[in-house]
Amino acid sequence: MTEESSARPSPAETRGSIRAAVGGRALVVFATRHGSTGEVAEAVADELRSVFADVQVADARTGPSPAGYDAVVLGGPMIMGWHKDARRYVKRHRDQLSSVPFALFVTAASLTEDGLDAVGGVPVAKDPWLVKKPRNTDRLSRKERYALPRHYVGDILAACAPATPRSVALFAGSLDLTAMNILERLFVLLVIGATPGDGRHFDFVRSWAGETAGELSAG
Repeated sequence: MTEESSARPSPAETRGSIRAAVGGRALVVFATRHGSTGEVAEAVADELRSVFADVQVADARTGPSPAGYDAVVLGGPMIMGWHKDARRYVKRHRDQLSSVPFALFVTAASLTEDGLDAVGGVPVAKDPWLVKKPRNTDRLSRKERYALPRHYVGDILAACAPATPRSVALFAGSLDLTAMNILERLFVLLVIGATPGDGRHFDFVRSWAGETAGELSAG
């Protein structure tokens, strides 16, 4: 782990907003492989609790329907596509999501800067600890093309359709090669070219979640 990455705050070292909750119910649904994205979801939920009086956190495999909630945030890791449990939850509840303000987040190991702040008209927030400028903007490498925001987010938006999220955040995730099978390791190292380690930046997570809480509470 580099000196820079070791300076990233952990969930326990960051504090949520001091705003008072004004009411309403929110749901944070997450998919995770080994727990790190679940910790990101908990940090998001902490910020939502500064606006919503009741915030539930649930695993995407068994989480409740968005129906009856005033806002929903759904997140999951990106390795060989967005986590299957997150995709399945979205597809299972597309009709309900169409009637509830919702936002999405993705934890990833690599992200190529494209100079854009939206994909398909949906605002995209990029973790500055994750995003990297391409070596040659006129000729992206295969790894750089794969890690473009429109590649990650485009497939997710297609899975959500006709529901449309208010925003999507792309966060640096935690990459543990020892917890992956051989195919996943080869994919991460050869196709993505990512560096193993915990890259999560909880200050940015909380900043996005705080802003998103206000946007979702506006209806």
